[in-house]
Amino acid sequence: MEFCVLGPVVALRAGVPVRVGSPKVLELLAVLLLAPGHRVSHAEVMRYLWPGDESNSNRIRQCFHQLRLSLPGADQRNERGFCRIPVDPQSLDYIRFQEHRRAADAAEDVSARLKALRFALGEWRGTPLEGMPGEAFERKRAELIAELKEATMACVLAELECGEAHAALERARSALARWPDSETLLALEVRALRCLGKQDRIEPLLAGWEHRFGRPTAHLLLAAEGPGGAAAGPLPAVGRSSQLPWQAVGLVGRQSELDLLEATLTGRRAGRSRVVVLSGMPGIGKTFLAVSGAAQVAPSFPDGTLYVDLGGFSPRGPERHGPVLARLLNDLGVRPATPTMDGMVSAYRTAFADRAVLLILDNARDEEHVRLLLPGLGTSAAIVTSRRQLHGLAIRESAELIDLATLGQEDATELLRTRLGEDRMRTVGPFVGELVDHCAGVPLALGITAARIAQRPPQALGSMVRELRQESTRLRFLDLGSENLSVRLSLEASYQSLSVAAAQLLWKLAVHPGPTVSWVALRAFEPDDAVTVSDAIDELMRMNLVTEPSFERYSLHDLVRVYAGELAERQDEGERAQVVERVLRFLLSNAWACDRKLDPGRRLLIGEPRDVETVAPADPVDAMSWFEAEYSTLTAAVRLAEKRGLDRYTWLLSMTLVTFQWRSARNLDALKYLTSALAAAEREAGPADVAMVHRMLAGTHRGLGNLAQATRELRSAVRVSEDDGDVMGAATGRHALGVLLRESGALGEALEHFTSALFTFEQLGDPLGQGAALNGIGSARYDMGQCDEALEYCLRSMSVLERTDDLNGRAHALFSLGRIRMALGEPEAAIADFERAQALYRSLTYGSREARTLVWLSDALRGAGRPLEAERAVEQAEALLEELDESELEAAVQRLRCLP
Repeated sequence: MEFCVLGPVVALRAGVPVRVGSPKVLELLAVLLLAPGHRVSHAEVMRYLWPGDESNSNRIRQCFHQLRLSLPGADQRNERGFCRIPVDPQSLDYIRFQEHRRAADAAEDVSARLKALRFALGEWRGTPLEGMPGEAFERKRAELIAELKEATMACVLAELECGEAHAALERARSALARWPDSETLLALEVRALRCLGKQDRIEPLLAGWEHRFGRPTAHLLLAAEGPGGAAAGPLPAVGRSSQLPWQAVGLVGRQSELDLLEATLTGRRAGRSRVVVLSGMPGIGKTFLAVSGAAQVAPSFPDGTLYVDLGGFSPRGPERHGPVLARLLNDLGVRPATPTMDGMVSAYRTAFADRAVLLILDNARDEEHVRLLLPGLGTSAAIVTSRRQLHGLAIRESAELIDLATLGQEDATELLRTRLGEDRMRTVGPFVGELVDHCAGVPLALGITAARIAQRPPQALGSMVRELRQESTRLRFLDLGSENLSVRLSLEASYQSLSVAAAQLLWKLAVHPGPTVSWVALRAFEPDDAVTVSDAIDELMRMNLVTEPSFERYSLHDLVRVYAGELAERQDEGERAQVVERVLRFLLSNAWACDRKLDPGRRLLIGEPRDVETVAPADPVDAMSWFEAEYSTLTAAVRLAEKRGLDRYTWLLSMTLVTFQWRSARNLDALKYLTSALAAAEREAGPADVAMVHRMLAGTHRGLGNLAQATRELRSAVRVSEDDGDVMGAATGRHALGVLLRESGALGEALEHFTSALFTFEQLGDPLGQGAALNGIGSARYDMGQCDEALEYCLRSMSVLERTDDLNGRAHALFSLGRIRMALGEPEAAIADFERAQALYRSLTYGSREARTLVWLSDALRGAGRPLEAERAVEQAEALLEELDESELEAAVQRLRCLP
């Protein structure tokens, strides 16, 4: 007979299973087979077969009797209080297993040990005592499995020692599938992988195991392990190591950053440790600078240079401290006294204390990711790179922070030349400026562009430039398929690490027309949650996705804006449209608040702002300053509104810009946006508003010197107003038409329009209109040589306007009075009027009008016998004209002197 317990319990006769009766009989057989001497007390039988019942010898005898009937050839005995079954030792698999184990332990060489262990494991056919119920059998089963586990580990180790690494790896993997939480088996699999040269599989294996069971595994990465993964004593010291990545070309630009890096690493920066942190947006060249700087200072670190890519923003996740420490300790030839995290940190710090090693920790996620790996006090140094601004390292470790900006035009061009070579650079010569501009000073983008150009024939250059020129295809062009060679994937890695609030703000910033966004404008995105917006913008700045070019004004880099625009396209159209409307409403409300300060008489159907925080300029200077800061954003907003078919914002935003554009000599811009505004107003607004746009167009053409077109626009404005029955609009148009006709020399018709307008303004009780019309009549009388009448009308104009807040109207009336008094031979009175007019124009930052007033003031001063003051007035006028981009100053002064 043969018996098996290392699997299902079974009795065999001539290799054929024997039916042993009921399940209880089989259980009794199992108890007997595993008992010492195969003799079991009745109490023990009860514990296995009928746990918890009182001892019942009769029941046991009946069960034993059935066993005897099932195995008639076996000499079975039922002694008083005991059951016994004699078994040939070689007939039971468990006994054979034990004998093979003893043989393995006694073997004199590893080959014999491995052979015996394999024989031992060959006895197993599955789970021991399979199907045997109850707690007693469960405990026995656990004991048997522990023996199996121990034998399996011994066999794997023997296979490794015999050089059979493939067999060891397969056995270790199978064992780990059965005992997944066994660190010893894990260590054996690591050793097998190392023996097979598959080190790249070790760290992922350990990371997965550590994540699953929450126990550290870094010590398993330490080299020179003895049997079972235990430490085998200190490692021999290694020689000088240089692990700097290879770089194909030299560093371009960055000299000031390179000098600062060298001074810090060599200990020549007072108040700084020997730690440099290079931060900047993805693709800005942090690693390139780190490696270049390390190569330059390498002679100062005789114990070598170590490099680790921490993978802080890798899709695979950042490197963990344990594996990195183990890797560095292996590189340094250091064995920790205890293979724990604390032991490795202690050994790591001790190793750096008496060495001069330069450590490059590339691509750190944050301060805590890198802090444990810094070398500490001593002559060693570290370069850290990160997309984040690691201010914490400056505060606690006294690190030198170097934030990398984009390359300037000259350096970017030189980098492209270095990548392409002189011959190919001459080929792309006509397109160099555009290529550099669209790469926006990002070395990664320039490198990808150079690679694409080098791969294609010269005939393809035009299509490549077109692809780079279009925002819709630019990031596709700047993508060679991997994160290290793709601007989009590099930015995507940063985006994936953002909080929800920061990620949402990023795409909203792309919807905002830009190029800069004020803090108040950011608040408009989430008017009820300033804290969240503040935290989100801070996070984007720390991630170098947003910059702050001036106080509380934020900007997206050109390539970041393109990427963020793609993010915006992924959003729900309704949500995106809501953001656009909120942004345009915010800008319109603020522009209207400032425009009313510049031109109090302007009437637009905008209304008071709802749920929008608006500026409150104290005076026209503040209003002009706001427009100057927001001008690029406002013009982009007009283009955005036009693109999305939002006519209301297209014409109203354009109208709020006009006064600022006139006063800052941006007449061509005014013409461009008012042309769009006219078409939008004709679709969206009423006749009165359309007439107003015509009047603004007329004023713009007048500023450009095209009086004929200006006159046509005004006649159209008057006609639209009269057809609509808009008395006020018609009067306003007639007044403006009078100004143009006067400047054209048609003084009679001009007087008719001024007089008609004055009558209407008086009827409507409009003091601003009255003051302007009276000044127009006075100016026309002056042109006719009727100076006394002219003086009377202009004085009446001043009397009316002084009761209003129309500073521009008052300045114009004072200028008119000055000219009249000069004609009347009253230079001192003229000087006083001109000086008051100049002061008002200056307060309005109305440069062109102030320059004209200064020219006339100089003539009055000269007439009063004050030549030095007259010369100073001309110099002031020329300075203003120069600010307005006038090149021929003398001609410009003469032109101002001759204007009507």
